[in-house]
Amino acid sequence: MSGPTPAAVSALLRSQLCFHPPLPTSSFKDQTVIITGGNTGLGREAAMHIVRLGAAKVIISVRSLVKGEVAKEYIEKETGRKDVVEVWELDLSTSESVRAFAKRVSEDLVRLDAVIENAGMWPKTFELVESHEATIKTNVLSTLLLANLLIPTLLKSAKANPSTTPVLTFVDSALHKFATLKARRTSSNIITALSTSPGVTKAFDGDMRYNDSKLLLLLYAQKLSESIPLSPETNKPLVCINAVNPGYCISGLVVASGFAARTAEKVMARSTDEGARTLVDAVAADKVRTEERWGAYIDDMRVQKPAAWIETKEGQETKERVWRDVNEILGL
Repeated sequence: MSGPTPAAVSALLRSQLCFHPPLPTSSFKDQTVIITGGNTGLGREAAMHIVRLGAAKVIISVRSLVKGEVAKEYIEKETGRKDVVEVWELDLSTSESVRAFAKRVSEDLVRLDAVIENAGMWPKTFELVESHEATIKTNVLSTLLLANLLIPTLLKSAKANPSTTPVLTFVDSALHKFATLKARRTSSNIITALSTSPGVTKAFDGDMRYNDSKLLLLLYAQKLSESIPLSPETNKPLVCINAVNPGYCISGLVVASGFAARTAEKVMARSTDEGARTLVDAVAADKVRTEERWGAYIDDMRVQKPAAWIETKEGQETKERVWRDVNEILGL
């Protein structure tokens, strides 16, 4: 994997300019849904759609409870539905917060139908958080730790409600196709290599770090899907794990600066609402059953092939390494 190919660039441009996500219509009646990073951007708009579509409970996780309450009031005002949204604290920069959130889920929820792991960051500078580079800590390690800790609750819900298929989706990016993941060549543990300071003579490339984090997330998601026990009735995993690309959106993740960036955003970027629609679609139970979304990469609201490199021998070997390295660090 050596970065963007002409085909990947062409596909990204075609998607941004030609595909306009339609309004979600799938029912979420009686469902309980968790959305991380739900107080702003794509997360907040996705929560609003899911509330509108009949969910019984939508939990938005936030670092700031005050900001979360503001988002809750906004969603209630826009949808006209009260006593649906709950605001729970979660800080992905600390493993303690992740574990506390998952413990609360296991103790407080009797049903969990969908999880959208939306929270993430796009770095500007190199920063260590709990001994790991901040992007890798937030976008990869904490996100995957939370997923593993929530799977028991999702499985319990699946077994108690055999007519349903709980879904956990990771918000990924088409930019995983632009990743280089040079760290796979510099250390026996890829995650450890990515947490090594670039030093004073080598600039930190925040854009490429974001791309690498999304590739790591996708590789792990594919393996995680394979680890889910199968339903004896359908022979499909009891919980659907997938990854969704919302596209280039106005989301607050990164602020366009400079004339070129602002022009590109104006011409190409989807609205925050359009991006959120893809997240809602990714966890829609009816889509899981009809479109075979187990372990899938979802782009433009349909199952598509991720980076071709993943299917090469090197890609498959890297996937096994990522699975091993992440689990070793997380103690799984």
